[in-house]
Amino acid sequence: MFRLNNFRTLGNRLYSGETSVEIVGRRRRWFASFGVLLLLALLGLGVRGLHFSVDFTGGSVLTVPTQSLSTSQATSIAVNHGVSAPVVQQMTVTTGGAGHEVTVTTPVISVKTENALKTDLAKAAGISPNTITVQSVGASWGHQVSKDAIEALIVFLVLVTIYMAVFFEWQMAAAALVSLLNVVVITVGVYAWSGLEVSPATVTGFLTILGYAIYDAVVVFDKIRENKRLYVDTDRLGYGRAANRAVNQTLMRSLNTSLIAVIPVVALMVGGVLSQAIVLQDIALALFVGIAAGTVSSILLAAPLLVWIKERNPAVSAHEVKMAAKAQKEAARAGAAAEPQKAESVAVGAAEPGSVGAGTIKITGRVPGPQAPQAPQREVQPRGNQRPQPRNTKKKR
Repeated sequence: MFRLNNFRTLGNRLYSGETSVEIVGRRRRWFASFGVLLLLALLGLGVRGLHFSVDFTGGSVLTVPTQSLSTSQATSIAVNHGVSAPVVQQMTVTTGGAGHEVTVTTPVISVKTENALKTDLAKAAGISPNTITVQSVGASWGHQVSKDAIEALIVFLVLVTIYMAVFFEWQMAAAALVSLLNVVVITVGVYAWSGLEVSPATVTGFLTILGYAIYDAVVVFDKIRENKRLYVDTDRLGYGRAANRAVNQTLMRSLNTSLIAVIPVVALMVGGVLSQAIVLQDIALALFVGIAAGTVSSILLAAPLLVWIKERNPAVSAHEVKMAAKAQKEAARAGAAAEPQKAESVAVGAAEPGSVGAGTIKITGRVPGPQAPQAPQREVQPRGNQRPQPRNTKKKR
């Protein structure tokens, strides 16, 4: 219960500065980590590459409803008809009754070859050729779709950069652009390693997650700009410390927003896997990877990269040195003030241990002389209204 309460109040403690996570100060660690991820993504592109659907490359997709035709048989039939590198997949159909389908994806082929392939596939599956559905996409149309997708991505990145440069700073625009490119490369690398086809649904999900990524970066940068006005311009903090505080103040907001967005995406992905709906899997994977990469990049890459760019400015660098020296002086002054002081203090109106209580007269005497023991103390208690009588020290004659 105690840990749960601590987690519930974590956002308030991060915002107030009571609890702080060092993010900007460890930027070299984050840069190295993202460098490894980018290297793995580029390695996936070089080794496996992307598998584009016929919507981009053009070609034909023959769907064969069958219970007996195997993928190896379908591949052999397609190769015998001169089809180069056919993509054959087997899927389970749950809509309209349980069954299986074998899809044969080919490059652009002639109508004569397509009809012959359709006839042989139907013969091998033991069905009528009319039950095989064929979806054909021309090469020119697929090329146009690919061109439009690339142009949409470029336009999006340019507009985002202009917006950040106008309403914020050019340094923030540069950091946001690098963060977005990082999300793009990581998502593309995941698709390369997964082997899934890149379809128009993938592009739709891809452009959607770029919106999430830029939203997180804008939230962080807006808080950094506010902290600059409150702390940096008033010589209370350096730019790096103010930026780290801004990341901490928006940390829970970014995580909660991304978590809420990921929950339905995970449900969509699970549904696509169970139903073997390739379209759902394509868009769900793009959304999941993009949201996760965008959130992490806005926290661990965008803000630290912004601070690194800012520190290239001599004025900002000099202010950082000034604030560091000021912090050292304050720490030394606080340490000196915190040294324990040895002093005895007695509470007013309180009797010390071993002291005589109220209404008691304490008479002490000391015999002079070296190493003379002290005279025993005698206490005379008053009775009733009698006043204490002093000891008669006069000698009898």
